[in-house]
Amino acid sequence: MYEESNPDKLRTNLNGRLKGLHDLFEADLISDTTLASQLLELIASRDAKTFWDITMKKDITARRMLTMLDDPQRWKEDSSSSEDDRQRILKQRLTGVFFSTEDSDKYVLEMLLDIANLPHFESIVYSRNSKPTLKKSGAKLSILD
Repeated sequence: MYEESNPDKLRTNLNGRLKGLHDLFEADLISDTTLASQLLELIASRDAKTFWDITMKKDITARRMLTMLDDPQRWKEDSSSSEDDRQRILKQRLTGVFFSTEDSDKYVLEMLLDIANLPHFESIVYSRNSKPTLKKSGAKLSILD
């Protein structure tokens, strides 16, 4: 499935989209909320998932362990928070990484994808692409039947 996908091309495309978001935000054309939502859409995209699968997934356990060891308290708070809070926390983390000045631009994409693939955020990110079908099938029964 991924044989035809070039990781360098995917990275260039995704980094271009990140730069576009940065330019829009710097020009004050989008708000913090819109930026956070767009970052979430970007990391949930097929290109981002493919890039993750090709280049980073093989190290998923090590990446998760490093994140957990880096800030165990934050890990505990994130993993024990409610689903609504997790979505808010995820968006905060994404914008925090996006605005980090100490990190090189070439690592921002990887850091965003690392956050997206943490066990407590993974379901939020990847459930966005598996939208339920509108096709109705079969009869529906209620408890009263």
